[in-house]
Amino acid sequence: MAGKVAASQFTGAFAKLNSSTDITATRADIIRSLLTVGYPSPKKAIRKVGLWRTRMLSAMAYGYLDRKLRTTEYFRNLEQTEKVGVSFLLGQAFTHWFAQDRMGIEFLEHVAGFKSITWGTSSATVSPKTGASTPSPKSRPDFIGMKKAEKHVFESKGRIRRPAQSAIAKALGQVSALRSINGTQPATRCATFFMLKASGAEGRVVDPEGDAAGVELKFDEWEMITTAYAFFLDGENSDLLDPAGEGFVGREIDNGVLFAIDKKVLSAAAGQEPASPSERQQRLDEVFGILTHRASYYRERRTEEVSPGPDGILLIDRRPGGIRPRHKKV
Repeated sequence: MAGKVAASQFTGAFAKLNSSTDITATRADIIRSLLTVGYPSPKKAIRKVGLWRTRMLSAMAYGYLDRKLRTTEYFRNLEQTEKVGVSFLLGQAFTHWFAQDRMGIEFLEHVAGFKSITWGTSSATVSPKTGASTPSPKSRPDFIGMKKAEKHVFESKGRIRRPAQSAIAKALGQVSALRSINGTQPATRCATFFMLKASGAEGRVVDPEGDAAGVELKFDEWEMITTAYAFFLDGENSDLLDPAGEGFVGREIDNGVLFAIDKKVLSAAAGQEPASPSERQQRLDEVFGILTHRASYYRERRTEEVSPGPDGILLIDRRPGGIRPRHKKV
C-alpha cells in the first residue's frame, strides 16, 4: 500500500471525494508528475540548467521512494535541509497526481511565469475561507488547474511531518486570495498536504466552504496548453520502441525511462500559435476533445511501470527494483 489521502469539505460535484482512501499512485506516476509540474516553465528550466533536470527529477523519485512510495533509507539519512527541498518537490508531484487522478483535472500549472498573466487589484478585504488566516495582499496560490471550462486553485505543501494548524490556516488563506480566474469563480480551492514517511505517503486535501473576495487572475488558456507540453514542443521526438508506447512519441530521459506524448495531442498543440480568440478557443476545444475521446485508450496502458496521464502524457519506467538495501557487516 502506498499510503492514505484524506479529503474533506468538498461540496457539490466534488463532495464524493470526502473520505480517506488509499493512494493508488505508482512510482512511475510520481515521476511523470515531477516532470510535468513544479516550475513556471519547462522550457525556461531546461534552457537555464540543461536537459539533466529531467534526469535529476526521475532519479530523485527513484532514489528517495520505493515502489510502494515509502521513503528509502537513503532519504531518511539526508540532512534536514535537503529533506525539506525534496519534500517540497515531491509534495507538488503528489498534488498533481491527486488533481488528475481524483479530480479529473487534466492540467495543473504554476501560472506565475506565464507571459499573458495579469493580476487584478481589489479594494475589497479578502474573506478567508473557513479556518483560514487572512492572506497578505501579495499572497498568491501555487497552482491553477484547468478542466475544460472549470478552473481550480491549489496550494501545495510537501512535508515530512504533519502540518501545524497555523500552517494549514496559512495555506487556506493563500487559496482564499483569488476571487476569479478569467472571469469565473474557481470550482474548488484546495490546500494540499503530503507527508513522506517510511510507512508510506500520507495526504490531506481540504476545500472548505467560504467565499473569496480577493484579486482576479487572467491568463491565456492556450499558453497553459503549450506550457504543459513544452518538453515535447521544444525538443526532438521519435516513436518509442516499447510496446506500451504505441501511438506516442518522445525520448529516453534516463536509462530505461521514457517520457512521451500522444501523437494526436502533440499534433493539435504544435504549429503556429493561434492569432485570434476564436481560433484559440477552437484549438483548446480540439485538444480537450482528443483527451476526452482517448481517455480509455490511456487507461488501458496503465501498469506499475507505465504511467499514462489524462493530459496525453506517458511515462515508462523499466528500471528494475530500487535502491538496494545495505548489507549488514558480519
